[in-house]
Amino acid sequence: EWTSTDTVDDMEDWNPNLATRKSLESVKVFDGGVPTLNQLSALPLPPQPPPHPGHGTPAIHAKHRKLHVRTRLRTAIQLAIHDDLLRILQMTEWRQKQEKVDELFEGIEEKVREREPILAKLPEFGELVERGLEDVLEMVQARMKGVGKKSEGEVRETTDSEVETNEEPTDRERLVDVMNVRGEPVVPIFMDLAAAAKQRSDTLSEFFSRSNEAGVPNLVYPLNVHHNEGVGRMVEEWELAANKETKRIMMREAIKDVAEKIVEATEGSDKGAARVMVVGKRGVGKTAALAGIVASARVSGHIVAYFPDGDRLRRYGYYVEPSSHREGLFDLPEIAKEFCTELSAAHGSDVSSMTASKERMQKFLTDGQIDRVFRRRDEASDGDASDAATEISLDKLLEIGSGSTSLSSGCYCAVIDVLMNQTEKPFTVAMDEFNCYYDHGHYTHMDFDPTAYTFMPLNKITIFKPFLEAMGLYPSVAGTNIVDESEGDTLMKWGSVIVAISDSKAVKTEFDNALVASARALAKTERSPVHVVDVRRFNPLEVQHILYNYEVTGVGRLRFDRGDTALNPEEVAYLRMVSGGLGQPLLNACMLP
Repeated sequence: EWTSTDTVDDMEDWNPNLATRKSLESVKVFDGGVPTLNQLSALPLPPQPPPHPGHGTPAIHAKHRKLHVRTRLRTAIQLAIHDDLLRILQMTEWRQKQEKVDELFEGIEEKVREREPILAKLPEFGELVERGLEDVLEMVQARMKGVGKKSEGEVRETTDSEVETNEEPTDRERLVDVMNVRGEPVVPIFMDLAAAAKQRSDTLSEFFSRSNEAGVPNLVYPLNVHHNEGVGRMVEEWELAANKETKRIMMREAIKDVAEKIVEATEGSDKGAARVMVVGKRGVGKTAALAGIVASARVSGHIVAYFPDGDRLRRYGYYVEPSSHREGLFDLPEIAKEFCTELSAAHGSDVSSMTASKERMQKFLTDGQIDRVFRRRDEASDGDASDAATEISLDKLLEIGSGSTSLSSGCYCAVIDVLMNQTEKPFTVAMDEFNCYYDHGHYTHMDFDPTAYTFMPLNKITIFKPFLEAMGLYPSVAGTNIVDESEGDTLMKWGSVIVAISDSKAVKTEFDNALVASARALAKTERSPVHVVDVRRFNPLEVQHILYNYEVTGVGRLRFDRGDTALNPEEVAYLRMVSGGLGQPLLNACMLP
């Protein structure tokens, strides 16, 4: 084909009909676009693979491989004895059953050897098979005992006659299928942010029903396309896809785990807060996991403060100045204006019913600044009599902060303080590139160090301080001397703090390891533990479904290959090998012809 004179203009236009039937039927998209946190925490999703042995966890990997071998043998055993078990369940005499079970043990090794010729070469194959048959029979017996429940949590022994007379054939099939061989397989499910904007328009605000100029749905605002590959490069797939009507994120077990922690803390009569750290290797999907949680939280009615670009925030704050009201702390007025604008655009209507009193504002603003805030509010509302003289709604406070550099930091801190101490709506904070906040500093001031040689830790900056204190991580090694200066309980009353580590930024591995170690240490505390969720590489089933999705949405060389890649097991295995099961390398590999 290298002699062809065809150009790009000669290529046919992409359309959804170019995808194969297999790919279209295999890709499952959540009904409703984006699930709520409750729905997400209950979804059946494929399990993650074990940690890679090359990442310093060979013992965990070896344990998983042994479990995998046992599971394969149990599955082969169940398939081999399926018909015999059904006949045993129909027998009425105990002696007949015992004789039949003895026959199973005598012939099971040869039957399994035919089904698993590779595993049959294991030196302890016979012992493993015999132990596996015992396990399968015990699991069937346990299910039989659970059939005749008197009440919830009370299980009685089920007699042979009850199993024979009361159980229908379909129930006997369920009893025998202990390895879920004949059940519906668990497959990956995608959330579709674009579909959610349309299908949930009656519950979502008008802002969340739209997308920005680059086509990124506002459900993950302020996540955006960046000129330097963006945050985690997650939105690159959406840019490269031919189908611009869908914006999908694969829901994985790690996202489900995060949702479970949030639901456990925020649901029920005892409202509380969760702290979660998302870790994993570069390109494995941490940014996608965080974005999925942000979208799900917003669909669930949470107020979400989302900071997808921690590396930019810790370096490019324009200028730093001493706080006018809080001694020893410093402001980033331009970044505070940006934060006010983002929170107002995303959740202005959600916070309009909440108010900040003058007493609360005095913690963050001087009396003169508070007078200016109320004066600006009155000017904007033309002296509306309904406006209280001693308090101001949070949406108006955000509007004032977004229009004034001198008031932005105090206004934003006051709003955050109200949100973290209220129980009207759950408040979720999501921070990507969180390890960047513990790297070498970039902000200094003569009021902090007269020589201006020492960089200040970011918990000295007012707009970052409440979030860093809420997470409560103070590692032994960091780029700056960050110490715990919090007073009392700094975690919000109702909500969650979700942070993710980035391996794509120039942060010392020593700092990352110390930060994760401090989080794992707090995981053992009884009150408000820090849950560490590890996002691992894609398992083979997830890689297969990602390729199906690439074909359906028209990404890279799968756009016109009509199944030559996604339906070819050798091609799929090759792509899984060259990518290492990581999202970014897999996308790169699919770009090559």
